[in-house]
Amino acid sequence: MRFLPLLITVFIDSLGFGLVFPIFSALIMNPEQGILPFDTALTMRGWIFGLLISSFCIGQFFGGPVLGTLSDRLGRKKILLLTLALAVFTYSLAGVGVIAKSVWLLLVARIAGGWAAANWTIAQTIIVDQSTEEEKPKNFGLLGMAWGTGFIIGPFLGGKLSDPSWGGNLALPFWIAAAICLVNAGMLIFQLKETLPTNQMAKISWLAGVHHLKKAFTTPKLRSIFLMMFIFCFGWGFFTEFCPIFLIEHLHFELPQVANFFAWIGIWVAFCQGLLIRPFLKRFKPQVLLPCSLLGLALVMPLMLFVHEAWGMFAVIPFIAFFDAMIFPNASTLVSNLSDKEAQGEVLGIHNSIQWAAIGFAPLFTGSAVALVPHLPITVAIAAMLIALGVFMRAFRKKKAVMEEVE
Repeated sequence: MRFLPLLITVFIDSLGFGLVFPIFSALIMNPEQGILPFDTALTMRGWIFGLLISSFCIGQFFGGPVLGTLSDRLGRKKILLLTLALAVFTYSLAGVGVIAKSVWLLLVARIAGGWAAANWTIAQTIIVDQSTEEEKPKNFGLLGMAWGTGFIIGPFLGGKLSDPSWGGNLALPFWIAAAICLVNAGMLIFQLKETLPTNQMAKISWLAGVHHLKKAFTTPKLRSIFLMMFIFCFGWGFFTEFCPIFLIEHLHFELPQVANFFAWIGIWVAFCQGLLIRPFLKRFKPQVLLPCSLLGLALVMPLMLFVHEAWGMFAVIPFIAFFDAMIFPNASTLVSNLSDKEAQGEVLGIHNSIQWAAIGFAPLFTGSAVALVPHLPITVAIAAMLIALGVFMRAFRKKKAVMEEVE
């Protein structure tokens, strides 16, 4: 399969992002098992938890446009290999941080790890390089399936390998992730072909994320889609990042149960993006599927607030995963179709940065609030879905020219 090495790379990105969810809930929120002093206040624990989650996304925000532009200049394969080398270093540093009980080392590792995982932009660009207009939604769906599969293994691996009853510890998952990155680098060297048609001499700026964020919201053709995705990702990121606190407080989940919960989400996201949504992608246009998916999420997520048993929470997840699986490939298709072919790397880098800016902004200042009000991850997510839906529908009605360009 021509995209297999690429899909494995995306899988590892997702694994790294999800790996820490159950681990950080134990490291930071558990006074007995964690690395913080026993008498650390709950609000401070929540803030540190949010900061560590957010730091990965901040790395993604600044890294996405730079890596996208570098891949336009130097080639996709070289930059992918560079990011995997960085990932090996950051996972190793995180393992050392856990052993040393150093929040600062963990923070540095997460920021650098976000930079490494920003190669999602390059993966999308390779898909564009090798796909027809008709193939894009399906192939973007394959990337989503790889991400979802990593999200299965990541939290599950993190939960099990850090569980002392399984003979593990809180540092072991990071060593395993570093080893996987080394193996994947070897696969890319021998199996991935360069897809860049011609080198582009685009200017590289290390603050490109900031400049591109401004550019994104001042580009007439794309700003409505970018704004919709920013709002959606804020809500979805807030939900996924702080859901462990909700599960621990609302349903009294322990670390293995949190790991199983995220694995269950990943199973359904991968299944939906890889198989279940394909008939819908073939039959309906992205501008139809996007608003329907946002509305579906807004209607299904409130059910979680009324669930008081673990089985009920697991029963709601397949419906949430189905609607979520629709959003990313369709949004990426719209952005790609509205962009000039010679600037796909840059524009998809902007798209990636917007998403990670939203996901990173969500936990940066809100960890303390969630520690005190555990249902916030769900209520904020519901509000974000409805607002994003309103933004999209307004653009569809009043700025039809934007949508007509992708007909």
